[in-house]
Amino acid sequence: MEVVGLTGNIGSGKSTIAKVFVALGIPVFNSDDEAKKAYTIPSIQNEVIKILGIEIDFSKDSWKSEIASNIFSNVEKRLRLEKLIHSFVQNEFISWKAKQNGKYIIREAALADSFQPENCDWLIEVTAKRETRLQRVILRSGITEEEFNKRDSLQKRNEKFPSNKIFTIGNNGGNSILNDILAIHEKLDA
Repeated sequence: MEVVGLTGNIGSGKSTIAKVFVALGIPVFNSDDEAKKAYTIPSIQNEVIKILGIEIDFSKDSWKSEIASNIFSNVEKRLRLEKLIHSFVQNEFISWKAKQNGKYIIREAALADSFQPENCDWLIEVTAKRETRLQRVILRSGITEEEFNKRDSLQKRNEKFPSNKIFTIGNNGGNSILNDILAIHEKLDA
């Protein structure tokens, strides 16, 4: 079974692309959803508090913004937190993958560097113009342009992945994405 990474910057439309693959019967692992689950585990909550050095009440709606404001201004804390959460997500992926069958599965993750040739056979990069992505994110999440820029700057393109193993889907609106997805599916399902 081949592993296909699905990545793209904030607001590019990864989730929309993933839903089409699910409709095609392809199992999709959503790393963002799994990362959110990590924050519900008391032992991980305690580690997050240690890393950040501040008290966070995970029962309040504001916990995400508290973490974001803390880590985006401190690279060391951000990297330590990413390592903690990525380790959890990786273990969840391994367990999930063992239960799947078929020619290929998809692992969705915002950080393109999550995918390396040793853990991923193919990569789908979803792209969209910055203004399109900004509008999508503001409508969906209500974050500011400044917050968007901070998050966007951390999501770099994967320069290490072999270019002959990368599919690109331009998602600026319009109907061509369905044709792109079907062409990728046909190649991977052959």
